[in-house]
Amino acid sequence: MNKKKIGIGLGVLLVIVILIWRPWKTTDETFSIVQVQKGAFETSVTAMGELKAQDAMDITIPEVSFNRELRIWELKIMSIVEEGKIVKKGDEVARLDPTEVEERLTEVNDRLNEMYTWVEDAKIDSSLTLMAAREKIQKHKDEVLDAELKVQQSSYESKAVQRQSQIAYEKAVRALAKAKRDLITQTQNHKRRIARNQERVDRFENRKKLYEQLKSELGIKSPANGMVIYGYGYDGQKVRVGSRVGMWMPLIATLPDLSTIISEIQVKEIDIAKIELGQKVKIQIDAFPKKIFNGEIISIANVGQELAGEFQNGFKVIVKIVDYKESLLPGMTSSNTIVTNSIDTALFVEKEAIFGNDSIRYVIKKDGLSVVKQEVELGQENELFYSINKGLNEGDKVYINYDKNPDDISLIRLSNN
Repeated sequence: MNKKKIGIGLGVLLVIVILIWRPWKTTDETFSIVQVQKGAFETSVTAMGELKAQDAMDITIPEVSFNRELRIWELKIMSIVEEGKIVKKGDEVARLDPTEVEERLTEVNDRLNEMYTWVEDAKIDSSLTLMAAREKIQKHKDEVLDAELKVQQSSYESKAVQRQSQIAYEKAVRALAKAKRDLITQTQNHKRRIARNQERVDRFENRKKLYEQLKSELGIKSPANGMVIYGYGYDGQKVRVGSRVGMWMPLIATLPDLSTIISEIQVKEIDIAKIELGQKVKIQIDAFPKKIFNGEIISIANVGQELAGEFQNGFKVIVKIVDYKESLLPGMTSSNTIVTNSIDTALFVEKEAIFGNDSIRYVIKKDGLSVVKQEVELGQENELFYSINKGLNEGDKVYINYDKNPDDISLIRLSNN
């Protein structure tokens, strides 16, 4: 009886141990397994971008504002029409703040009034000075005539008196000649002085005309019919009310040609070496989430610019969108996948299945009921997969979240295969 009870107890205990241990359980239930796949393999670079028109008519600050004589380097946008608005030729698109122009115009008028006074004073001074010089010449002429008369009268006098009369005559002649030369010099000096003042007047009168012209053109007109798309300001952001534009950043808006849409993207410097003209691009646009658009690289910048918020440069790449019927508009956001290489047939596996470091790369492979650590030679990579040159075959099962110590597993080197 006791033996029977003991036997029953041992049986129950064995069942409990088996249920807890579950020797039929495989590692597949603990770790995720993926298979090595075979097929077409593409490498790519992905970058965000924005749609723009390849051809567009620019709406800029007035042409007169490029004149350096004005000395106005920036103007503030006081108002601007809503982006996307359809305008006609001649419609006002934006208006620039006239405050600085009016202030400069007032300054020029004040200076002109001052300069007019200078010119008049110079003319009056010249008239008085030259009049005195002419009177002095006339006086010296009279002195020459008087001295000449005395020379004639001294002909009956002694030689000494004749000599004194002759010396007085020659002195009078020299004084007259000097007075004439002084008149010429003074005339030239006064002419130059008046001319300099008049040049200043002319320059400021011309500047006044430029300010008046600029003031009349502060209302920016559309040069043609089209849709208004904002330009970009000094801060790299789209212009808006309060933005400042000037000769170094003159663009206010554009009127795009909607039949020539491109995607403008910034490719990071670590990827730019992979980019070439003519490469195909797959484009996704937020406004059409279910549609993949085809594109082709038509331009790559030679010089990079620092990317905002990142410690690296980006290179501007232009992608032309081809064969589309949808209404694509400038300003739409795009996700651009540039196909940098394509292999018709390759083995590849998910990136999470690759372990190791720069000296050796391996996978944890299921080999029957056991697990082995298999060295692999990697090829190219894309966002999700590595291509495999050596070490694996199609259909091999490998682990992607193996969290046991891999050092406990024997390593199969490629040289042993």
